[in-house]
Order: sequence, then C-alpha cells, then structure tokens
Amino acid sequence: MLIPVVIQHRHVHLSPADQARLFGPRAVLKPVAGVGHRGQVVYHETVAIAGKEGLFASVRVAGPCREKTQVELSAAEAAALGLAAPVRVSGDTARAASCGLSGPAGRIRSRACAIIPARHVHCGVRDARRLGLAQGDVVSLVVPGRPELLIPGVVVRVHPTFRLAFHLTDDEASAYWLSSGDAVRLAPRR
Repeated sequence: MLIPVVIQHRHVHLSPADQARLFGPRAVLKPVAGVGHRGQVVYHETVAIAGKEGLFASVRVAGPCREKTQVELSAAEAAALGLAAPVRVSGDTARAASCGLSGPAGRIRSRACAIIPARHVHCGVRDARRLGLAQGDVVSLVVPGRPELLIPGVVVRVHPTFRLAFHLTDDEASAYWLSSGDAVRLAPRR
C-alpha cells in the first residue's frame, strides 16, 4: 500500500491561554485550510518565533488549540534560531527548547515548547489494521523504484481522525529527495 508524503512546514500549536495573550481574549482565528485530519486546520493568523540567534516573522498557527503550546521546526530552522530543540513525537515537549512568541496583542516567553517533530506515519484505524501497524510502532519506509533509499526510525501514530500520510520536515525530505505528493511504502520487516 502506498503512503502519501507530506512535508511538514514550521508551525505553532497554541494553548487557549497563550492564544488569548497573543491575539486577544476575544480573538477567533480564521481557518484557511484543512490539514487532512478531521477537525485540524491551519489558520490565517501567524505569530513570530524568536530564539537567541534569529527570528521567523510569519509562522502559521495550526488548530484547534492544544493543552500546551508547541512549536514545530526543522533541524535547520531550530539551528537558525539558536534553539537546541530535541527530536520528539508531537505532544512530547519534555526538555524541549524555549522561545519567544509574539502576535498582534502581545508576546510571551514559551518554556519547553520547541521540538523537531520525529518523522511519522499517521494512520486511521482501518489503514493501521490493513498495514499491520499499531500506535507507537517504529518502522522503516522505502521509496518505490529506489529500494536502496531506506527511511528508518519512522514512528506510527494511529487515531480515528487521521488520514494515511508520512510526515517529515523539509530537511529530511531534501535528504531523501522527496516532495509532498510523492509516495512511500513499508519496508519489508525482518
């Protein structure tokens, strides 16, 4: 079964309290696109991310709000900002890097929020069953027609709202010569 490739661009998930601080307590963010998973969107609104070494001025906010603010960057982006962001599965911000965030209504110092997302496959429950995968599995992928190009260490995420997709950062996509819209498949298991 082919798994579509989606390159994950830098983005921010905000907690309700941080969203209110950055955009104002009555702000309602405007969705501009879905991200392929039921109920998840990218908003028109952006924030600035500041690190010790640099700033990214217009970073999209993804929604809906999460319990804790999370900034997702590629390794090159984290380095450009001067952040020692660890590779983590989304939602795991233990010992994550801290950074500044600013929006039209204010700015905050967000502690333990910045990560480099671990490359991962999103699966709905039915696709996970068909592929023989379970939440938390770690698999390898191959690019059809290029079997020498093994992509190891891919974390499996299973949820009823997910659509089958392989997510990786811009940096990783470049290393494997992949673009959004390409496809990969599970490597044979040993």
